[in-house]
Amino acid sequence: MKCNEELLYIEDANKKRLYYRFTPAAVASNFVPLIVILHDEKSTQAPHFEYKMWNVLTPIDNFEYENKGACWLGEKGDFFVKDLLQELISKIVEEYECEEHIYLYGSGMGGYGAIVHGILCKANAIYVKATRIRLEEMTSKESDLSNFLNPSDSFPIFYICGNEGPLKSEIEQFIDRCKQNKIKFHLDRCIKSEDNEMETIKEILKMFERMISQT
Repeated sequence: MKCNEELLYIEDANKKRLYYRFTPAAVASNFVPLIVILHDEKSTQAPHFEYKMWNVLTPIDNFEYENKGACWLGEKGDFFVKDLLQELISKIVEEYECEEHIYLYGSGMGGYGAIVHGILCKANAIYVKATRIRLEEMTSKESDLSNFLNPSDSFPIFYICGNEGPLKSEIEQFIDRCKQNKIKFHLDRCIKSEDNEMETIKEILKMFERMISQT
């Protein structure tokens, strides 16, 4: 992991880089969860964000269609973004000893990325808003996130909000697959905070903390 001005980056063998910000927990504690915040296709910003006892990772996906980071996978059939982000999460989890407390948040295509990466890194829970489930232009397993669900593996708890409008049918298919495979999900934990995403994320983290305290 290297630094480029105020952004850090991780690089693969082909010199492809994934830039990110990482803010360790502000308060020292035995409870050191990690939240991974994935932006949607309308932004290529990694916001400065810190919150109490949470390690915060905000990567930037500036690849794919119109340079807007459409899917948190990569571009031109090369899924290097997926590989780099999984490597990065693994390194942070090992260094900060938070392998038992990994959470992801995303909306739009950030929600798609949160589901993919949350499943791959065996996260505890994933919170998504108005998430995409399908990528019509792909023919691989990643073309439909329902393909990742099965009855034999362990999965995060999915918190799914904004399952109306044009995305309704694909989200409903994903939910039906969760039901079939007895995977936990919630549709009724939607948090609103006057369109201020950072305040919304703080409320989501409070919800995760309550969930952790009850386990």
